[in-house]
Amino acid sequence: MVNRGKSVLVLLLFVAFSALLVSCAKEPKEDEVLQEAIDAQRTDRFDDAIASYQLFIKSFPKSPKVSEALYALGIVYQRKKDFQNAVTTFKRVVDDYPGDPTASGAAYLRAMLLNQELKDTTAARTAYEEFLKRYPNAPMAGSARTELANLLKPGSKKK
Repeated sequence: MVNRGKSVLVLLLFVAFSALLVSCAKEPKEDEVLQEAIDAQRTDRFDDAIASYQLFIKSFPKSPKVSEALYALGIVYQRKKDFQNAVTTFKRVVDDYPGDPTASGAAYLRAMLLNQELKDTTAARTAYEEFLKRYPNAPMAGSARTELANLLKPGSKKK
């Protein structure tokens, strides 16, 4: 009977230890996922960076770092020359986090990409106007005014 008691105790300890191991193998922590994305971005592993930023945004939607992750994701798309996804991501930053420090930069980059890379001057004009309305004192406001003036000149390309 004593052996059976020891066997049950050993089994219970094994189950408890296994449960402890499983609980320690939870999903990665917020900072770990974000650091993986940053590391991948720094080493130009764009697909890995995109996957890690997307995982971070999906896994930690309430994190105060989501706006920064979205902005960085837009930068990765831009560097990968996936301009449409960059524009969409920058718009999300502006729409979802308009008061965040990253929002004015995202709004400006969105307008710039629409103009210079996607050659959509109509959308670019609108984006520059929205940028200047929302962020008239942003560091890039002077450049936005110049770009907008160039787009409004007679004979500027239209799309």
